Amino acid sequence: MRFRKTINLFKGLKMNVSKSGVSFTVGPGKGISANVGREGVFLNTGIPGTGLYDRRKLVDFNGSGRQAAPGAKAASAAGRTDPAVEAQLAQAEALTEAFVNIGALARDLPRDWSEQELALPPSDEAVEASIGDWLSQLSLPIDFKISYEYTDGVLMADMDLPEIEHLPTVKARQLASGQIKEAAKSQKELKAEYARCVFGLGMFCASHFFCVTPHMEKILLSAYTQRRDSKGDVEDAYIYSVIFGREGFEQPGYQQADPEAFICRFRNRMNKLADGTLKKIEPFGPEALDAQG
Repeated sequence: MRFRKTINLFKGLKMNVSKSGVSFTVGPGKGISANVGREGVFLNTGIPGTGLYDRRKLVDFNGSGRQAAPGAKAASAAGRTDPAVEAQLAQAEALTEAFVNIGALARDLPRDWSEQELALPPSDEAVEASIGDWLSQLSLPIDFKISYEYTDGVLMADMDLPEIEHLPTVKARQLASGQIKEAAKSQKELKAEYARCVFGLGMFCASHFFCVTPHMEKILLSAYTQRRDSKGDVEDAYIYSVIFGREGFEQPGYQQADPEAFICRFRNRMNKLADGTLKKIEPFGPEALDAQG
């Protein structure tokens, strides 16, 4: 652990069954939930206290949202999908959506700082305390850990990422009969979803860190996961390291960018192979903050 403050964040998942259908609540508090009913699966995402909220349909059990094969509607009455299968696959799709789209919940930076906030920088301890308060209230569908340290306008943070094995490994597939069946995701699909998740998580957290104070100019964020070395021992392996500048988060609509492409706008270190594997890299150290380019 390279920095003094550390916070562990834990996910939660709750399933509710009622006459109206099945619903899933992801996380210990408000933030991300999925509702499953006769019309399909809806994902609701939002960050408490920010006014950010989105609702989208993931699965359409009536066929209007999916591209059904010819004759599917006629056959669907005879080949109705088992509600238990629908619920299981809906849960997997909702969790996948929640995992991979975290970057879209990155926050716009405030434009209404008070004159006092603009003129008087808070103490380093006060900034670290504010970051800790926000992290402790966070509700996301993944486990991760952050250690951080703030000094004179620069935040340095290390993030222990969720593992690729934590991603849902199945997806829904609609047959010609109209039934929805389970299908295994390919390694290519899993690696693409994992990359979007871990880059999006960095984008999401950095945006909120910049909102703590207008005097935070840079964030050095390095993300690692656990892997086995050549001897078979488990070690921390960094897979990306990036130096964020405040100006990159002041562009309207930046949340719609692909998280990996967004991170590539900044000085970074990563080694992504053609098959989507994120290889181990050497993260930036504090000395990189003073380097040019």
